[in-house]
Amino acid sequence: MKLWTIQDEKGWNELQSKGVLRGKREFINPEFKHGYDWMREQMKTRLCRTYAHDEYPVWAWYQYNGSTRKRPDLRFSGHLPQGTNGYRIEIEKPYEEVLLSDFMLWHYPLSYKGYIGKNWKEERDFRKLEISHKVGRTHLFEDYPESLKKIIINSWTLIFDMDFDWYYHAFPFKEKMIQATFWELRIEEIINVSTFVAR
Repeated sequence: MKLWTIQDEKGWNELQSKGVLRGKREFINPEFKHGYDWMREQMKTRLCRTYAHDEYPVWAWYQYNGSTRKRPDLRFSGHLPQGTNGYRIEIEKPYEEVLLSDFMLWHYPLSYKGYIGKNWKEERDFRKLEISHKVGRTHLFEDYPESLKKIIINSWTLIFDMDFDWYYHAFPFKEKMIQATFWELRIEEIINVSTFVAR
């Protein structure tokens, strides 16, 4: 599977010196740690390889902007902080080591903490549950009763369904932004490297 990962000098130097790059807790914004922990748990159950206790995902792109623009476009901002030296690394990973997810839907477990319904009926049914529990979309996730939290968290697995394209939440596969996570990047998996300065 061909992927592209964006790394800064620190990540690139570690890959060069150690021959392998693994995700680390220290690089995670504490505000988003719960989302990364959730993704890590999903990887534990969905991928063939086990993980070390302190390991976190390495991130890459499978499809940056739809099926016709898979490779990240370095002319755009947002890859790294402005002015940072960066490396777009093209790699080839075995399918069984990679977990694909919908980048836009990833923001639900990452920060929105909202419910993802498959259709209007599911959305309406969940709204009725919110009303019956006297909580609503303006409440914090922490305010929800455990029974509703469980329903919300279970709905997040839709981010891994590449065929899910209900217009209210997701695009069709050919239009999706698809990210990839895996436990480690090995130097021998590199195909090509492009250097850039983040805009």
